Amino acid sequence: MSAEDENFADSPFSFLNAQGLPDAPPQNIQAKEIKIKKDVCLGRGERLEIRREKSGRGGKTVTTIQGFPTHLGPAQKAKTLKTLKTTLGTGGTWNKNTMELQGDRRDDVYHWLKQAGFSPVLAGG
Repeated sequence: MSAEDENFADSPFSFLNAQGLPDAPPQNIQAKEIKIKKDVCLGRGERLEIRREKSGRGGKTVTTIQGFPTHLGPAQKAKTLKTLKTTLGTGGTWNKNTMELQGDRRDDVYHWLKQAGFSPVLAGG
């Protein structure tokens, strides 16, 4: 066994140094504020129910939004879902007249829908 092999066995990172690297970011990073264009007003004060569901989904948590008005056509609903998914950084789909988003995003969805002109309600437990 050579001297190089013995040094490598100690730590493969022992020859690295942090000189010239930027400092680590602060640990208490605030969640980015959800913004919506001011000229976009999807809702007219309609009540939407936001729920967290887990039952029958293999243990996965899903945020559901029910009660979308009929004046929003399929194209507008699809655009709303896409904007919401992009803004929140999560996946989602439409299941009949219910929007489903992956994970527990109730608070974020509530604020986004409030800014969009709806009257959201956190329903369920």
